[in-house]
Amino acid sequence: MKILLPLMMVFALTVAVRAQTDKIAGSWMMFRAETGDEVKEPYFVTDFTKDGKMVIMGMEMGTWKFDTKGNRIVMSSKVDKDFNGESQILKLTDNKLILEKDGVKYYYSRVHPEEIARENKASHLAGNWKVESEENTTTLLKFELPDAFTLVQASNGMSDKFSGTWIYNPKEKSVIFMSFSHLLRGKMPVVEYSANKLVLQGKDRTIQAERLKESAGKIERLTFEEEDFPEEEQQSQYQLPWQDFDEMASVLKEVASLKYTYGKLVNEFNTLKYTNSILSTIKVDTQKPSVEFTNYYISGKDTSQFSQNYKGGLNGRYNDFFPREAPWPYRITGIEKVTVPAGTFECTVVEGINGEQKVKFWMINNLPGVYAKEIIEETDPFDNLEYRVKELEKINYRDGK
Repeated sequence: MKILLPLMMVFALTVAVRAQTDKIAGSWMMFRAETGDEVKEPYFVTDFTKDGKMVIMGMEMGTWKFDTKGNRIVMSSKVDKDFNGESQILKLTDNKLILEKDGVKYYYSRVHPEEIARENKASHLAGNWKVESEENTTTLLKFELPDAFTLVQASNGMSDKFSGTWIYNPKEKSVIFMSFSHLLRGKMPVVEYSANKLVLQGKDRTIQAERLKESAGKIERLTFEEEDFPEEEQQSQYQLPWQDFDEMASVLKEVASLKYTYGKLVNEFNTLKYTNSILSTIKVDTQKPSVEFTNYYISGKDTSQFSQNYKGGLNGRYNDFFPREAPWPYRITGIEKVTVPAGTFECTVVEGINGEQKVKFWMINNLPGVYAKEIIEETDPFDNLEYRVKELEKINYRDGK
C-alpha cells in the first residue's frame, strides 16, 4: 500500500495536468491587453497545440506547457524573447482565458473555426471590393471563405499587399480583422451593408467600399508560345499598315499628343487597376523627315518622363512598329474594329514575342504610329504573372479638334 499510494498520486497529478492541458489547447484570440489604465485591443490568434507548439498568426513562435503547481503557462521562444516566461492563469473556462505576465493582463476568447466559417459565409461579404481611397491610389479588398482576406494598395506604380484573417460577428454586426495592415486591423462595426456597398467604422477611420465586378471580359490572356510561330516570315493576306514613313510623318504632324490609360492586372482579384496614364507628345519634321515621341507617366499632378522614341534618317528606318520595338517572331491575325475610350478604330491586329514578353497590338490603319490598344504579358523572376493593358484615351490635335 505504501508503494501504491505515491503511484496513485503521480497518476492523479498526470491526469490533472493532461486535463488542464487539453482545456488550454486550441485556438484563442487575444482581444484585450491591460497595463494599469492603458488598454489595447491587439486582436490576434494564438494556437496552443496539443503537442506543445505555440503558433501565432500562422507562424510557429515557440513552445508551451502547463505548470500545475503554479497554475501557469510556461512559454519558450527563440523567435521573440517577449514570448519567453511564465503567464499566470487568472481565469480559464471553455471559452475564456485571462493571463497575467509582467504586470500585463491578457484577455482571450476561444476561436471555433467551424462557427467562424458558418458565420462568415452567412454574412455574404465574400468577394472583391474596391475601397474608397485617396486620388491616384487603388485599394482592393478580397474576402475569402472560410476566413482569409487580402488587401492590395497601389499608387504611383508601387503596390503593397497584406493578408490576414477576418471574423464576422452577427450579434454585434462587426468584422474583426487580424493582420499587419494599418488600414484594416481590429474590430470594425458594419455601419451599412448592401449587395454592392459596405461601410465599416474604425476608431479613427471610415472604410467605404463598393463590390467589384470581375473584369474577366476585359482580360484577354495571351496563350500563344514562341513555337506557335513559323521559323521564317510567311506571306499573309494582310500587310503591316505603317510601312510608308512619309505618310506617317504627314499624319502625325497634325497630332500634338496621345493619352493612354494604363492598367495592371491584380492577380488575386482578376481585375485591372488604373493608377497612371501615359502621355506621348509628338514632334515631327517633315523635311528630314523625322518623328519623335516623348513619353510621360501622369499620376495626379505629377508628370515624369520615362522614354523617348525617334525615327528618322537611318535610325529605326526599317521598324514598321514604331514607336514600339518590333517583336520577333510575330504574326498578323487579321483586321478588326476595336472600341477604346478614344473611339472605335479599324486596326490591324498583331501578336508577337518581344524578348521575355508576349505582346498584342492593335495598329490603327489610317493613323500610322498610333496604337488603339496594347497588351503585354510576362512573368517576373518569382514566376508571378505581370499583365498590362494600354488603351488610347484621347488624341490631341494641334488645331484643338
